[in-house]
Amino acid sequence: MKKHVSHSPIFSESPSGVLAQTGSSSDFTTHASSSYLAIKQRGLELQDLYEKNGLAIPLTSYLAKLIDDTTTLSDAWLCNDQSRSTACNLFSAIQLDRVTTAALPLGVSVMAREFLSALLSGSLDLLGRERSKAKDTLWELELWQKLVRMGMHASLEEPDIVVLFDGARIGIACKKFYSEKNVSKVLSQAVSQFETDFDFGIIAINLDDLTPANTILKARSLEQMLEMIAQVNSSFIKEHDRHLRKYLEPGRAISALVSTAVISDVPTAKPRFLNSRQSTVWTIPGLPLDKEKQVRNFLNAVNTAHA
Repeated sequence: MKKHVSHSPIFSESPSGVLAQTGSSSDFTTHASSSYLAIKQRGLELQDLYEKNGLAIPLTSYLAKLIDDTTTLSDAWLCNDQSRSTACNLFSAIQLDRVTTAALPLGVSVMAREFLSALLSGSLDLLGRERSKAKDTLWELELWQKLVRMGMHASLEEPDIVVLFDGARIGIACKKFYSEKNVSKVLSQAVSQFETDFDFGIIAINLDDLTPANTILKARSLEQMLEMIAQVNSSFIKEHDRHLRKYLEPGRAISALVSTAVISDVPTAKPRFLNSRQSTVWTIPGLPLDKEKQVRNFLNAVNTAHA
């Protein structure tokens, strides 16, 4: 897995025409791939995890399709018989890679059973654009695991994820957007999830389903690919600037994390097909000292993980 982080100031023009820094953004990037055999093995481990939690993956579910397609692809490559596999098998494997990476750490528990059941609720087609509880749940699990891999003490609990820093609890509300209608309403719902019970909160926004359906992002280089994904995040932030500022400027949320993941095709890279994610953390200067401290804690953890 390759990682990168960068920081830049955000400037806004005052009514008098003066530019002033009104925020800062931190972009952190990951892109990764796995062997077909490794993904197949993790798919079979996920099947076993369902069984250990007293669940079965329905044969008609999209998750079963991802596992079957990946098994076909892996076996075809091992037998040097590519006639048995198609591009659909490849893209299923890349999607399954994301699902297993997020879900396998759940282990066996009552909570794990709930999350695993939710992954079977509705479409899990990451290239399709159908709204579903399964994809909402995957976003929570992916972010949870991303934070854990950054070395943060993150747990799956209300509002969606809780991170601990120096004894302080930061509530993270995860929202997946399927359209840009009612953005203000969704942000309000997110803040209401943590504002009462937490002194510090983060809005975690997923834009995967705002990218074109059934499309692979093709780029000439990894740098161009990352810039294209970053543009999705920055365009959303720019378009909904005033809605986000409503919660960031008074500190009702200490930051907004905007994240987009795609399957990318970069012919100059090896391998050329990748799961790629670009996340942007937007913060506002001038918060109360206790909130500034938690912003620094969060960003320091991100920087350390991507150094």
